[in-house]
Amino acid sequence: MCAMKVFAPDYVSSFRCTAGACRHTCCAGWEIDVDAETMKRYRAMKGPLGEKLRRCIAKAPEPHFILSEQERCPFLNGQNLCEIILEAGEDALCQICRDHPRFRNYWSDRIEMGLGMVCEEAARLILQSPHPLRLVPVAEDTNEQTEIPSAEETALRNYRDRLLALVPETGPAARLREYLIYRHLANALYDGRVEARRRLADRAFERITEGWDGRSVGDLAERARVFSDEVEYDDEKLEQLLAEG
Repeated sequence: MCAMKVFAPDYVSSFRCTAGACRHTCCAGWEIDVDAETMKRYRAMKGPLGEKLRRCIAKAPEPHFILSEQERCPFLNGQNLCEIILEAGEDALCQICRDHPRFRNYWSDRIEMGLGMVCEEAARLILQSPHPLRLVPVAEDTNEQTEIPSAEETALRNYRDRLLALVPETGPAARLREYLIYRHLANALYDGRVEARRRLADRAFERITEGWDGRSVGDLAERARVFSDEVEYDDEKLEQLLAEG
């Protein structure tokens, strides 16, 4: 066994949070849990920032930031910038905030990472990619060790790769279909519902592109962002879409 390699689409390395320029900040409307390691750091942090952190985190049922009446993170300032980053740097963020909008799927012999289209900048990057999806190694996770994939897992990845190979080479609609296949088919690793998840990718594509004029990338990106926000990050709605015929 050896350390697990992390693969990601090649556009991931170009992703940068647009911070205050973002029209749909991820720091509002979401309940943000604080992981145990970060919580330990926050308890020990000195000064006004440490005091505000401890005051603005609820301890139950899990530690989480207490949102304002407008459902904004208490550390999101008037310019839509994060006070934690401004005062203590990105390393002081909790795990969820550091990761977003990234997702990961854990295969036996590799980790595959991607960007969720719930982020408008991620959606723009994905849809404007000039070539078909290409996975490249981006890191190693020394906490995870590789294992030999099962026959079922190998068949799933081969099937996924065949579906990706059928997608046209150019155009934002092609990049959207690739994203949906890449994002959702690997989740069959956890529940075995391979065909249900393939159909989910097809239905999601139809729902997002319904009424789209076929030209405006900005419009398609916004449609994908709304779908991702409303369905991909809502377990109940995602299950409903999975269960459709």
